Amino acid sequence: MKKYIFRLFALLLTLVMLLEFPAAQVKADETTDTVIGFNYTEKTIYAGKSFQLVLNNAPKKIKWWASADESIATVSKKGVVTGVSAGKVKIKAKCDDIKYTCVVTVKDPYVDIEKNYLRVGDTMKATLKGAKLKGFYSSAPNYISVDEKTGEITALKKGSAVITAKSKDDRLFKVTINSYENINVIENPTFDDLAPTTHMTFEELVGDSGERGYPEAMPVPDTYKIIVDLYWKVVMVYTRDSNGEYTLPVRYMLCSPGASKSPTRTGTFKMKGTRVRFARFKGLTVSAQYWSLIVSATYFHSILYNSNNAQDYTSSYNNLGSAVSHGCIRLTVPDARWIYYNAAPGTEVTIRKGSKDDEETKAIREQLTLAKMPSSRPTLKAGEIPWTDNWSIEDVPQDFPYVYVPQ
Repeated sequence: MKKYIFRLFALLLTLVMLLEFPAAQVKADETTDTVIGFNYTEKTIYAGKSFQLVLNNAPKKIKWWASADESIATVSKKGVVTGVSAGKVKIKAKCDDIKYTCVVTVKDPYVDIEKNYLRVGDTMKATLKGAKLKGFYSSAPNYISVDEKTGEITALKKGSAVITAKSKDDRLFKVTINSYENINVIENPTFDDLAPTTHMTFEELVGDSGERGYPEAMPVPDTYKIIVDLYWKVVMVYTRDSNGEYTLPVRYMLCSPGASKSPTRTGTFKMKGTRVRFARFKGLTVSAQYWSLIVSATYFHSILYNSNNAQDYTSSYNNLGSAVSHGCIRLTVPDARWIYYNAAPGTEVTIRKGSKDDEETKAIREQLTLAKMPSSRPTLKAGEIPWTDNWSIEDVPQDFPYVYVPQ
């Protein structure tokens, strides 16, 4: 019993001592190994520029410095690295019989511009990257001018010019700019002007023009912006106003986007270069005309046919304005043809979900009515279809050659 009482007393005493005198905090040893290494393991500089390479915490004096290729970059006895020409090179140093390496990428100075073309009246700014600017000059100032100090480039006439930036050490850096005529835009267009399919015959909306092949040339990529509204099943094409904003409507189209089981991908994309004139879908028994690739396997194309013959059109025509496709954007033939020839690779396409509260797009949709499909099948011979559209291939700006891109 006494032994039990003694043990209980000892336990209580221990608890009291712990409450009064908490255990001491153990401090970790803060001593760590000294890290020896360059202040940069990788570095990018412009030709003509230098930077200091330092071996941090070096225990002894550096024995030597070396560049693996002095035509790209050199290094001094004090570790000053200087870019010579574009390329990648290893800069090494030896200290206490250990070698240390820094990978240096050298870039040539250059004239930085948003794009290499403008339409007459458009402007953009040029800047010299990687060197101090002395001034800008144009080889053809009557066609494309440039402000000597600010680098603002202005397209005055159709043509081209070499824009030269001169650095303070008298090096010259050049870029070629092309200027193109403005596209013809109908002033104060009516809805019929913007949606010519609304007054076309059924034969024209599904027929075959008879032309084959690909565009020879196309407008520059930022000529148009295309918006696909999935809620209202409308495609809207805009071009730029005098402020460079895409506010001027060019064409409205009724479309059939992807069904709920195969929805059309949303987002903003740059159109690809693939064009297909009249072909069957891989793995399917139907064909379409005037394919233009948006992204991945999503195309603008015409309604569907049971063969590569417009005579074999399907009831997919009646589904224009409904979400029934496999993910592509189906259109009438004239609308698909317009995109095929006018929307160059690089044209921006925004595919949005849309909203029932969008009154502006709703108003466009309500006016997009097409000719009814006849109960008896008309004769549709390629090349003999009436053509009343308000543009021709000859009207398309031939700004740069089209380069065929296979599927």
